[in-house]
Amino acid sequence: MVEIILTEPQLACLKAAVLTGSVVSAALEAGKRFGSEVFSPEPVAVNCTAAIATRLLAVAQRSCPEVAPKIRAAIEQEKQ
Repeated sequence: MVEIILTEPQLACLKAAVLTGSVVSAALEAGKRFGSEVFSPEPVAVNCTAAIATRLLAVAQRSCPEVAPKIRAAIEQEKQ
């Protein structure tokens, strides 16, 4: 599994860019918030398969370019 750590705004950007009801959308919806309220915005951990992470990377490159490096790094980390 690939774990992608996102901020609330980054998660919102990806959610807006994917098809509602898709497996990619479901992975984003299943993201778990963690940390304390000291962090603003609260980080979210999205756990998904490598295939879904690759789809998220393609979406991010097109619609949320600031998120793409985080997704790429998470995919690379999982390969190690």
